[in-house]
Order: sequence, then structure tokens, then C-alpha cells
Amino acid sequence: MTPAIVRSFVTEQHSPNSSLYLLLDPMADCATDDPLHVQALRQTLGDKALTRVPRPDLAHTPQACPVLVTLATPAVKPQEHLLSLSALRAKEDEGRSRRYVCGWLSSAATPTTVASHLITLGQLPQAAENHFFPVYEPLRLELLAATLNHGETGNWWPIEQWLFPASSGASALLIGQPDKGVAFGPLAADVQLDAALVSSLLGAWRNALELPVTYAPARWQGSTLLPAQAAAQAYKQIRKARQLGLKKHQDIVILALHHWMLHSNLHEHMDIRLLIDRAVQHGTSLSSLFAPINDASWQRIVSDLTAGAHR
Repeated sequence: MTPAIVRSFVTEQHSPNSSLYLLLDPMADCATDDPLHVQALRQTLGDKALTRVPRPDLAHTPQACPVLVTLATPAVKPQEHLLSLSALRAKEDEGRSRRYVCGWLSSAATPTTVASHLITLGQLPQAAENHFFPVYEPLRLELLAATLNHGETGNWWPIEQWLFPASSGASALLIGQPDKGVAFGPLAADVQLDAALVSSLLGAWRNALELPVTYAPARWQGSTLLPAQAAAQAYKQIRKARQLGLKKHQDIVILALHHWMLHSNLHEHMDIRLLIDRAVQHGTSLSSLFAPINDASWQRIVSDLTAGAHR
């Protein structure tokens, strides 16, 4: 996420006949002297520019609820320095589990209507009664969008365009269309229940990429922090680990990291499958079972998988 990307969004995607909103999450850290702090923005833009998003699960602490900041209206252009500052803050937060900047939204609807719709989006089908998911959070939003089939549009409307920071370190754009949005199915709530574990996997993946690992043939080496659709990839790793019988979060993380660093089908190798089964049956941590395997052994295992000669 860069100031250039945000400026391009405003120039090319945002309609001058709509309002431009910045969505902030006060539950993330923000210094009181930061120009993007809610009180600082109140001084800069005025009270009417700030609209609380009334999370039903935070009714007792409204100050913790998200804030929809009106950066521009059809009659008023956005302040360039606020666009740049918000983009830089999104970049700064890309390795953190909670992000202050949740995105830039373009809509002809009033801020109250947009805020209400953000709450509606978080009330997913098949969830426990009255359960609310804060799907406006970038990671959760990315996971929610990933549950749509190819070519489908989520029921984002009346949000016309929604630019948000993706887990890869790049940006993502959602397009809302009237009367064309697809309602989210039961899978959406199931995925949201694992959002915290997905976040843990992504954090471990980012950390692993910074380590001086001597043998990691599948290691991500692209220009972004993580590959595209990283959050969806993490969720797939969770499902795969559970299908193999793993339940402990640490075991799920360890297996995912080895998939990402060594081979995507590592679990199919007989030697590795035996260790996974031992972890499942005896409760031994997968980390301790993998520890004795040296680089030469890993290279042999990966070679077997690459050649299709599973032992």
C-alpha cells in the first residue's frame, strides 16, 4: 500500500459524485499526537466528518467502535496529506495483527447508511444467534471475499468501491453493484471463526521469511510481503491440517510453515505422514517430531515428492 495507490483509487475509481470515506479501527494503537488519531481528525475535519460504526458487541464501549471519516463529498475534495498519511499508516501496519486503517470507501450513501451496512455485513448466516463478525477488518474482509465463487460480487452495495490493505502487503479492491450482490453462504461464518488462527499463521509465515533458513526451496521470493491470496492460503492450510487429524494450533502452524517453505504436498510423503499420525495419536508436538530432520533429509523428501516417488 502506497500513497500513489490511494491517489490512483481516488482519481480512477472514486466517483466525484460520491463521498469518500476512511475507515479506522480505534482498537488498534494510534498515538494521541498522530494526525490520524480520531481527536486530531475531529479538529481537522469537524465533528460532522466522523461517524461511529455501532458494533453491537461493543455497545458498552462506543469509543472502541470503528470510525467512518468523511474525507470528501461531491462538493469537497479530499485533503492530499490525509490520503498520504492513511496510506503510509496502512503500510506501517502490514505486519501487525490489528490494523488501524481498514480501508477507503466510495459511496453515494450517507455515512450513517454506510455504517449500518458495515454492521449488516458482519451478521453472517449460520452464525450463532446475535453473533457479529467485524468483517470490516482487512484480514476478515479478505477472508470474506475469498468465500465468493469466481466472478461473483458480494453484497457490498451501497459501497461502490472499497480499497483495503491485503495480507500480502498489496492492496485489494471490492466493487459493489446494486441488485447484483451475492449473499454469503454458511462457509463465510466458518471461515470467520478461524480468523485469529489465520492471523497467527500469517504472522509465523512473515517471521519465517526473515530467518536465515539454509534449505527452503518453496520459500516465497516475490516482490510483496506474502503471495497473493495469502489469507485464503492460510485457511486452506488449516483445513488440510484438520483433515489429517491435527487439532493443536501450534501443530497446524508448524505443518503450514513446512508446506510453505519446503513443498506444498509435504504431508503426502510417507515419512512425514507417519510423523503426523504419531502427533495425532500420541499428542507429541509436530515441532519436536520434525526437529531431528536435517537439511539433507528434507532435501531427500522434497526430491521424492518432486519425482513423484513417495516413499
